[in-house]
Formats: sequence, structure tokens, C-alpha cells
Amino acid sequence: MKKYQYRLGDLIERVIDNRGKTPPYQNEGIPIIEVASIAKNNRHPDYKKVNKYVNTETYKSWFRSGHPQNGDVLVSTVGQIGKVSIMDETVACIAQNIVALRVKKELIVPDFLYYYLIRDSVQDFLQAMNIGSAQPSIKVPHLLDLTVDIPTIETQKKIVGILKSLDDKIELNLKMNETLEEMAMTLYKHWFVDFGPFQDGEFVESELGMIPEGWECIEIGEAVSVLGGGTPKTSVKEYWENGDINWFSPTDLTTQKSLFISKSSKKITKLGLEKSSAKLFPPYCVMMTSRATIGEISINREEACTNQGFITLIPNETFTMYQLYFWLKTNMDLILSIANGSTFKEVSKTNFKKLKILKPKNIEEFTQKCEKLFKLIESNLIEIEELTNIKDYLLPRLLSGEIDVSQAEKQVEEVL
Repeated sequence: MKKYQYRLGDLIERVIDNRGKTPPYQNEGIPIIEVASIAKNNRHPDYKKVNKYVNTETYKSWFRSGHPQNGDVLVSTVGQIGKVSIMDETVACIAQNIVALRVKKELIVPDFLYYYLIRDSVQDFLQAMNIGSAQPSIKVPHLLDLTVDIPTIETQKKIVGILKSLDDKIELNLKMNETLEEMAMTLYKHWFVDFGPFQDGEFVESELGMIPEGWECIEIGEAVSVLGGGTPKTSVKEYWENGDINWFSPTDLTTQKSLFISKSSKKITKLGLEKSSAKLFPPYCVMMTSRATIGEISINREEACTNQGFITLIPNETFTMYQLYFWLKTNMDLILSIANGSTFKEVSKTNFKKLKILKPKNIEEFTQKCEKLFKLIESNLIEIEELTNIKDYLLPRLLSGEIDVSQAEKQVEEVL
């Protein structure tokens, strides 16, 4: 595959860099894309994570460099360096820690630049550009000095078509899972909040208000086993080297943001488990981050343990993972209210165990319906993992010319 070498700046028609004064924000209007809106598994900005907006007048007059347009490549330059997204058709502004690169389309396909910049080797290079002291940052001129090797436009389009087809399927599965989880949440509220299936029966008073007769209100610490976590000494290599036990940290959950989670970024050995306060628990327990970032929730698909920044609930025959997961979700304001600490907020196990949960009866239908929805979600996540692995394998090889484009097209056709 013939390639041509360019300086990134020579491939860019315009740089939109709105560093300057902070604009006046409001609660609705035109969204401001911040670094948090750039997600790893989403080519486009995630507008569900947007919490700042500006009005039309501010949009027109405040930003001196203009605004991103469909096809512009967004790159974070402060705080978290090198997060990349490609702009869709949404009318939006970008925050001060992001730049938008508008490419010369006669030289490079916008999506090709996106895929080029998310390569591990390029990401490592961007991290090495860090000049920040208080927080990581890179200068735009340094970013534009990046050397980019590109094939012809025709080859770029073929490569983009292959990678984009994988991304489109991943994004479709993610959207399907959002819908499935919303359906499960609606089901939970119907049974455990509105008590819809029990409206024709008797109700009794409880600490949580009127509940169906036969149900009980008990402390979560009495309902299920509540575990904390721990960290083996990082200075003892025998606790970590060649570890095969999943050891989750809050970053794993905040990065993946998924109902189910399979693998932790770090693993510990059996000796590390024995020599720390970390506790091993079986698959399909409900993990919740309990310090610093409170309230990220995931269900482990494999045996695991966590660091001390977690509270983990072990389901049983009475309290299923479906009820526990949505109980945490619907009671998050209450959970946050019991957090304390001067340096950072933390929910202690002692306080958490005193929270009240309903001990239900006759919810077999709820459990069966939820089980079907959760199995669909898990199946989609397994497929996402497989597609992501294929993409991670193909991306650097396609861009470097190591693998033939037509060969990759056939491989992807077989899995889609």
C-alpha cells in the first residue's frame, strides 16, 4: 500500500480552538461538548453526558474561532490528553480543553484521521507531548506538527468503511442495551415502586410507606452479604506479577460504564488476595463504587475482587441481582446523602448496611422477565467485546498497510 507523509497541520483547513474566557452557561440550549462527552466506544460525542449549555446569542457572539461542524475531528488537549471524537450534525460548541480539526478533504477523509489518532502508537506519542505541570496539556502547534502517513483517498475510504462497519454495529448494540435496561428499569418501578401487580390486594404500613401485605422492610445488611475491598501492597511484585484474579478499581467502571463487566485492567495473584483485605466473590454480584466517584454500578461476569473503593452486594434466592441493581439505581440520592469525608466523600459500609430495602413475595414474573432482558444485554456486550477485539486487531494493521484491505473486508463480512 503506497503511503504519503504529511505534517498534520498541512492536512488541516481550519483549527477551531476556543480557549479564552468561560461563556455564561445555562441549563438548556445549545450543548457544550466537554472531554467527559468523548467516550471510547462512541465515534461521536455523547450528548447524554453534556451538562452545560449556552443560548443562541452566546453561540453566535462569544466563541471567536467558530464552532465544530459535521466531520470535524475533536481532540482533547487539556486534562485528559488525546481523547478523540468525530463531530456529527448536532449544533454544538466545544469547551476550552478541546480543539476541532477541519481537514482538507481532497487529501484526507475525516474518519480516517479519527482512526489514525486513536491508534495506540499515536496515543502514546500524544501523551509524550504533555507539557502541563498542574494538569496534563499539549499545545496545538505541537499537535499540528504530528507526522501522518496516509494512503490514497480511495484506500482511505475503503479502510474507513471496514472500521466504521464494526463501529456502527458496536454503537447499535450499545443503543439496544440502553433500551433494554430502560425496559428493565420500567419493569422494576412497576413492581417495586408502583406495586402495579398488587393493587388489588391488601397494603400495610412500613418505614418505606405503604407496601403489599406479606412484604417486609429490612436493612440491606440483613438482606444480603455486603463486602468491601482492599489493595495488596503495590511494592510486592508477587502480589501482582502474572496475576489472574480480576481486581476492579473505580476507574474500570467509570471507563467502561456497562451493566455487565468482564475484565479488570489490573489483576492480582492468589497470594495478593490472601495478603490483603480484598475479598473474592462469585460471578454476577453487584458492585458499586463508594468513594470519590460514588454510584457507578456494574455486575461482574467472572469471579472477582475489588479495591477499597467499592461496596459489593452478593445476591441470594430472595434478593436477586435484578432487584439489587435497580434498588441501588433508584436510591442513589439517598446513598449519596449518607456519604461523608473531608478529603473526598465516601459511603461507609456501616452506614450503607442500615439502608432499608423491601423483602418481596410473589415476584417470580418480575425475575423471569428481567432475566430475559439481562441475558439479551449480556449477549450484546459479549458481541461488542468480540467486535472490539477485531477492530483493535485490524486498525493498526490496516493503517500501516500490514494487512490487505480486501482481506480485511472479507473478514469483517463474516462476522457482521
